[in-house]
Amino acid sequence: MLSMPIKIAAVSAVALLAAAIPQPGAAASTEIVALVASNAKGAFTEIIKEFESKHKGVTVMASYLGGTTIGKMVDEQERADVVLVGSSTTDKESQMLSNVTPVLRNKEVILVPKNNPANIKTVKDIGNKDVKLAIGTPASAVGKLASQVIQNAAAVYGFEFVKDVRDNIKVQAEKGSDIVAAVAGGQANAAIAFESDKDDSKFITIPIEDKFNVVSTYNMGVTKNAKNGALAKELLDLVAGGDGQAVLKKFNYMSPK
Repeated sequence: MLSMPIKIAAVSAVALLAAAIPQPGAAASTEIVALVASNAKGAFTEIIKEFESKHKGVTVMASYLGGTTIGKMVDEQERADVVLVGSSTTDKESQMLSNVTPVLRNKEVILVPKNNPANIKTVKDIGNKDVKLAIGTPASAVGKLASQVIQNAAAVYGFEFVKDVRDNIKVQAEKGSDIVAAVAGGQANAAIAFESDKDDSKFITIPIEDKFNVVSTYNMGVTKNAKNGALAKELLDLVAGGDGQAVLKKFNYMSPK
């Protein structure tokens, strides 16, 4: 006959064992880590909800970052299953990614506050006095695109235009979302941003002429060190498919084709 201490120990061992064994009907929790360009946050958040509703027990943990940061994290093989980032980054990190697929295109616009205090009407006006410009950092993807717009316009408006624009830069950030926030928060009265950032309730959107504009392509890819590569590929397929494209269109992105 077992003594009381032995009985207690036996019962405790059985309880621990039972706790370690998955119970019937209990959903296993699986996590997908996604690194996503910051300007895609609104659309991707909606797509995540749809994906998780179709994959019970799966959670998508998304970080919304600048393209330079995403590229560095992929290069250093930090924990990630899937990325959505500009094509310049996926091209650079091609050896670290698989199933790279174009999922959207975007182009540049100028965002100004609703009262448009600097009276900006065209890209030429961002070189005027009283403009407080928000723009991407030189090394960032959003900054390189804005710089290309400025260089394209300089072919018509001359070198002085470039100098005037540079003098007007008051805010620089790696993430496109931070550039938009600078206009919303009053630190800037104009920003070179993405068309997908337009919000008629907060800003006036000034189009940039096609001859000056730059169209950028964004790709998704599964990382070579993905812990949940199969599910990451399913998420990629959702974004690239009809349902995902419908969401992206709603957020003012252009088709990848």
